[in-house]
Amino acid sequence: MAKPKLICLDRDGTIIRDENYYLGSSPNWRRQIEFLPEVIRGIRLLDTLKDSYIFILTNQSGVALLGGNFDSLTEERMHEVNKYILRRLNALGAHVRGYFACPYVSSDYSEKAKRKGRIVDPKYIDDNCEDLKPRIGMIKKAAESLGMTYKKMDVFVVGDRISDLELALNGGGIGILVPSEKTIELGDMKKAKEMMSANPHKILIVRSFFNAASLIETF
Repeated sequence: MAKPKLICLDRDGTIIRDENYYLGSSPNWRRQIEFLPEVIRGIRLLDTLKDSYIFILTNQSGVALLGGNFDSLTEERMHEVNKYILRRLNALGAHVRGYFACPYVSSDYSEKAKRKGRIVDPKYIDDNCEDLKPRIGMIKKAAESLGMTYKKMDVFVVGDRISDLELALNGGGIGILVPSEKTIELGDMKKAKEMMSANPHKILIVRSFFNAASLIETF
């Protein structure tokens, strides 16, 4: 008997355009939200699949930053932004069950941020945070919110970063990369191809979000 599908979607660069907004830090954040091509169509397809549960799982490092507009990007604002995105999607017939967001960052991220002249709130630095991708805390929470365990589900992660693919592997699932500008900019495409060679049938690279949804439909 087929297992239920737990479909985990990255947010920035996968569902919505990522222009380094740190969405929620600006007063006009609602106007900055732009759904990427074929996302609505793809989520609608995923929503038709039997025993499938769609969630957004997102790292939100902007919450950890201090000063200037970052002071507006609190945990409360982070939740407000995600709930608004869900309402927008649902209004367009692209039904997403819920979201989980992680505001914590690693010490490595903190050091890189400091080199860029940014201030990191120490209370959000946590190298052991289970929710911080590519750790699987948010996958576990999504499954548990359904009264299930992720180990008894087919897990799929769709994203544009290596951390999304690593999340899929760590959760015993399938990772599907939908490349964005940031994928290329950060050199993640080369790493993704290496991961695909090392993990055949577990790591896949597609051209669009709808291609990712169509692939999931075949499992």
